[in-house]
Amino acid sequence: MVRRLLPIVAVAILAGTARLVAAQAPYESQYGATIEVSIDDLIQMPEQYNNRNVKTHGQLEMVPTAARETYALRGTFGGMVVIVPTAEMGTYFEEQARRWLGKTVEVSGVFQGTAPNYYIAIWGFLGPPDEKAAPPPSETTLEDLLTKTGEFTGKVVKVRGQFRGQNLFGDLPSASRRHSSDWVIKEDLFAVWVTGKKPKGPGWELDAGLKRDSGKWILVTGRVHAEKGVVTVEATEVALTKEPGPRAPVEAALPPPPPPPRPKKTPVVVFSLPLDGDREVPANTVFKVQFNKDMDEPSFKGRVVLRYAGRPQPGDRNLDAVKVSYDLGLRTLAIDPGDLLRPGRVVEILLLPGIVDVDGLELQARPGARPGAATDVLRFQVAAAGLSGG
Repeated sequence: MVRRLLPIVAVAILAGTARLVAAQAPYESQYGATIEVSIDDLIQMPEQYNNRNVKTHGQLEMVPTAARETYALRGTFGGMVVIVPTAEMGTYFEEQARRWLGKTVEVSGVFQGTAPNYYIAIWGFLGPPDEKAAPPPSETTLEDLLTKTGEFTGKVVKVRGQFRGQNLFGDLPSASRRHSSDWVIKEDLFAVWVTGKKPKGPGWELDAGLKRDSGKWILVTGRVHAEKGVVTVEATEVALTKEPGPRAPVEAALPPPPPPPRPKKTPVVVFSLPLDGDREVPANTVFKVQFNKDMDEPSFKGRVVLRYAGRPQPGDRNLDAVKVSYDLGLRTLAIDPGDLLRPGRVVEILLLPGIVDVDGLELQARPGARPGAATDVLRFQVAAAGLSGG
């Protein structure tokens, strides 16, 4: 039964409001300081809050419409306000909203419209109180987050890293960015995307487009997502923090016995650019392969092969001008084909037995890899003609 007597704020994303929903301007400077107000007051006195930045809460419900399912917040006296997430928040809100139906949800956004068509375009939200009362997330490191991703995927964690802006230093593949407002934190060789919140808080704000704002240490709290080897943290909180220092020694009455020697970690490939398995590699790509340890540069000689996969095809040229170089500081091997790659062909980088790290430990295949006679193999497909970025 449709409750026609209840004041329901209708949603109509017209030409003017669509620009608002997609905007990424600083909302407080555009719509003023946040006003905390109830759903009931918004409905009873809409003229006082029109085009204002508001924060409100109510019971989340679903309101069927002709176009799509829409969510609304119900007030104390039964009135409902339809909520429309901005483009940058839409995916996150949709992922959570279905399991929050019937629970109290808090939203922040701009209240707009003319009677009877009102709505709130939200750019922030907070889940039910029972979720807020969950045990505090444990703090981890970016290294653990990237080397033990399966243990953290879907969980809420705290992790700190240096602010790197909107990937200003090319720490991550640009194609792996989910939203234009996402930014990067990094520690040592390990970097992740941060999404869902801007790099700002009470008394501070960083510009993701300026290199001069990079280098600050930020503590991010959020849920971990992983896709195609790239990790994204969907932030719920961000805060400035200090660079992690060495752990203080534990005092004891008697010195503890010396620990057994730690087994040396074997070298493996941890990252490649483009990503292993990428199917739209530009024809002029210079491949980069990163390792988890410092490698012995001379051991690469004669043990890195770049070739077309499968049988030779008419028009293939021998890749005999390949140049291989190693950056010890970045632990990164660069493979330059020395020629344009053929569109549509699959190319392979073979890392052959005998490649070792500076400790003399031999390179190992990545977990789950079946490289055959090679130690490890990375495969890429060259973009079809006319689609290459080069």
